[in-house]
Amino acid sequence: MTLTSFPNGIKVNDYAEASGVTFTVGTEETNVINVAIQLTDGAGDNLQSPSAVAFYLSDASNGLSLTSANDEVAIGTDGVYIETVADSSGVIVTEADGTADIDITDTSGASTYYVVLILPNGKLSVSDAVTFA
Repeated sequence: MTLTSFPNGIKVNDYAEASGVTFTVGTEETNVINVAIQLTDGAGDNLQSPSAVAFYLSDASNGLSLTSANDEVAIGTDGVYIETVADSSGVIVTEADGTADIDITDTSGASTYYVVLILPNGKLSVSDAVTFA
């Protein structure tokens, strides 16, 4: 049996599969924190096509739990959010450049969340802490 390695990820008909994520967690403004998402291919290059990935919120830094935002999860300025469980999980569809962003709203005053994406290869990608003061 021969195994083939694809160090730059899998690409079919010039469509690269999402193999990684770059998260950028913003600062809290009026009880809202924006989390920007950039999907990357196996070489770490930004995707240049729209993609869909499963998403959920966790309260564990390893992403091994599911939680709900105290108030709301909504799409920011990029992408589409298809909600499956209110304020906790769904599917995120990126823009043509592989970007999306979500706004998490929390008025409770002291919560920490982690944004978790389930990549097509099954790998979990977990953001830095999204901490409300």
